[in-house]
Amino acid sequence: MTQSSVLINASDVTLAGTLVVPDAAKAVVIFVHGSGPMDRDENSKGAKLNIFNTLADAFAEIGVASLRYDKRGVGASGGDFKRLRQSEMVADLVACIAWVQAQGLGPIYLCGHSEGTAIAPAAAAQADVAGLVLLCPYLTSGPDLLRWQARNAQTDVAGLKGLTGLVARLITKVFGGPVALQEKLIARVLGGNSDFVWLAGKRVPARWLRDFLTADVAALHRTNQRPTLVLAAGRDCQCPPADAADIARMNPQARLAQIDDLSHLLRATSEFGFMDYKRQLSQPMDTRVAGSVCAWLAEKT
Repeated sequence: MTQSSVLINASDVTLAGTLVVPDAAKAVVIFVHGSGPMDRDENSKGAKLNIFNTLADAFAEIGVASLRYDKRGVGASGGDFKRLRQSEMVADLVACIAWVQAQGLGPIYLCGHSEGTAIAPAAAAQADVAGLVLLCPYLTSGPDLLRWQARNAQTDVAGLKGLTGLVARLITKVFGGPVALQEKLIARVLGGNSDFVWLAGKRVPARWLRDFLTADVAALHRTNQRPTLVLAAGRDCQCPPADAADIARMNPQARLAQIDDLSHLLRATSEFGFMDYKRQLSQPMDTRVAGSVCAWLAEKT
């Protein structure tokens, strides 16, 4: 097996990534990030998920190569993340697909997590892709998804105990609770065309968010009729688990899998909500995720 750092030209920027090639590779997977300033391992400053590097190792063991890359404007990749648009994320992925095709590693699969489950089918519609893996996908519209997440966060705040809970509830009285803040954010982003908006004293990048809020995700999933593994996390508080079944029903070549005690971070949990995230991040990704994806890939390749 070889693992090498690579550079990929994507229109106006250069993307930096890691290519893993096992001996006698029979297929290759390109990873597609979730939301936020994610690097090639799907890590950010505030959350070390280590999802893509973990999956890359598992895929190599079954003879599947992989490419993972730093998102535009993150890590060693060029560009300005704060002005990133969804269309640029799709274009970057299409450029990666073309680059991987030139390596001659076999059929190409895309593995998206969270927002990556919308970027992957959008790119697949423009390229030669054998199939998709969708981890924690969503079908709900952008505005309704943000509202659903905010309601979950507000429930968490209401349940906080002691001084922490008191402080959190005082803050919500000053700035508004998660639901009210999310409504303000949606209105401000959709009500203008500026690159940034202000919310609760913070400057929020608006270009990507405007694309996210107006994207027709349902159309993307209806268009995808490739072999697809749709994996739902039963305790996902960021992407409704029920969306996965609806996505699978749109595609006769889709297979639905659900891990009931899994969170959006692909960790095991007994709780629904954001409050267990800190503990979860101290644990590795649940091995059942790699097991499910590897079994499906082995069958397809």
